[in-house]
Amino acid sequence: MKKSNVIFSDTLCLFIICLVVTFAVAGTRAAFKDRIAEQEWAQTQKVMNKLIKADDFKKVKVSGGNQAFKALDSSGETLGYLFITNAYGYGSDVSVMSAISEGKVVGIDILDASNETPGLGQNVTKKGFVDQFSGLIGLPEVVKSTPTGENQVEAVTGATKSSKAVAKSVEEALALFEQVIASEK
Repeated sequence: MKKSNVIFSDTLCLFIICLVVTFAVAGTRAAFKDRIAEQEWAQTQKVMNKLIKADDFKKVKVSGGNQAFKALDSSGETLGYLFITNAYGYGSDVSVMSAISEGKVVGIDILDASNETPGLGQNVTKKGFVDQFSGLIGLPEVVKSTPTGENQVEAVTGATKSSKAVAKSVEEALALFEQVIASEK
């Protein structure tokens, strides 16, 4: 058999294998898409309940690629709002869930900072940094030293860009909160 025929048959075989595997993965994803969506929603609710204890969460329409939810108690009263926003850090977008009630940041959770620098930028997920946002009423200001002002947050050492990305996400959530409140009046 000629060398070119062997190369062609090997290439064709590899192509067919890749095609079959691609369709198998796509088919599996399509077959389980509802179950995957349920699990993703359950995980999102778990994080939301950590920030605001609520009986139900209702999706709220907001601008851009952001997500918003209204936290409701058993009687249907609004307990607060949760916003999922993103801002570019050092390596990629940092995804933050911010809980806001009566114009005040109740708490935040970093959903994704996996592409930030390990040991530096990924430290924005640590409790010591995240807890600084609880109780903020105005726009957060990132400082490199111990905060002296009302809405100041101390940046993670060596990760100012990542820290500012989290603050920008919270700032965007506060702006979205104002829009949602204005639209509900």
